[in-house]
Amino acid sequence: MYHPWPPTKLPRHLRMLLALLVLATLYGLGFALYITSLPTPFTTIPPSIQGLAVFTGGAGRVDAALTEIHRGFSGKILISGKHQNTTFAAILARAPAPLSLQQQAQITLDEAPTTHQNIKSLGQWAQAENLTHIGIITSTYHAARVRLLSWIETPHLTLTILAVQPENTGLRVLWHEYNKLLAAPFLL
Repeated sequence: MYHPWPPTKLPRHLRMLLALLVLATLYGLGFALYITSLPTPFTTIPPSIQGLAVFTGGAGRVDAALTEIHRGFSGKILISGKHQNTTFAAILARAPAPLSLQQQAQITLDEAPTTHQNIKSLGQWAQAENLTHIGIITSTYHAARVRLLSWIETPHLTLTILAVQPENTGLRVLWHEYNKLLAAPFLL
């Protein structure tokens, strides 16, 4: 007796199970790809970068920007996403050494509450400052979502991700950020 493959019609519960299995497999493979493609932390800033955008919310991001000022970066810097109660003086206190008035003048603060708002602020700031190549300082686990949202919101800018490695980034943080990455295009 001949049985065609694949069967012409699977029972509904098997089709649902198969669909769930395919989705779970794709989700798991995507998570594995996300983890293996995390960027390495940056060590130097490419000379073509005109400005730095720092999206707060992760350890080491603001500190990295302040360190770059001390290393001689003379371009504009946007610190976006700072808490409304965080003062400019509190940010300056994190610098490895006191900043000159000229160095302080390089910094613009913004209170964008979400990554999506950070990207919008970045676009407005870059336009106001006449910048086309921006280095974005963000955490390694945050880089993919920043890249995706930037590609959607600011396609006219050349962006270079300058990743910093936060301490103790566990699997739970990575899983949470992966889910936010998957949801990002639908939450615009």
